[in-house]
Amino acid sequence: MKTLDIKVTITNDGKLLVNSPVDIPMGEYNAVLVLEDNPIDHHVQTSVQNAQTIFRKYIPANRQLSEELIQERREESLNE
Repeated sequence: MKTLDIKVTITNDGKLLVNSPVDIPMGEYNAVLVLEDNPIDHHVQTSVQNAQTIFRKYIPANRQLSEELIQERREESLNE
């Protein structure tokens, strides 16, 4: 028996869509499904904003980490 923590989608016509992990062989399985009371309301943009808020607690907005990384890579390539 395996316990899977996955997200499912219920379509307008009542179909349940499940993206199964790739390590489960193809076939029919008996399963028990427990749904939370409310659907997930957040979208990708909200998730990105939440991540940015957490990130900004540790890294000030005026730091450009991408530029710092590019500069580090340039310096490394000069030392090769």
